[in-house]
Amino acid sequence: MSKLSASVTVKLHGGPLDGKSAVSYGAVAGSLIDVNHHAYRVTKVENVPGWNELVGTATFVQKAKVAPKPKPTPTTL
Repeated sequence: MSKLSASVTVKLHGGPLDGKSAVSYGAVAGSLIDVNHHAYRVTKVENVPGWNELVGTATFVQKAKVAPKPKPTPTTL
């Protein structure tokens, strides 16, 4: 990839947005992008001859579920 700050059209694979495209500014291979609150890992970014824009692919990454903190029990003295 020659331009780090270029606009990248990313084809999404897997997850709820499978088959859709998203535009990410400055995406590089290996980076994590957030699309409508869903995480995707950019797997490939390529130049397209004659275009100023880059194209890439990304795969769905399941976000880890965060367990809620247990509420402290009131203590009586």
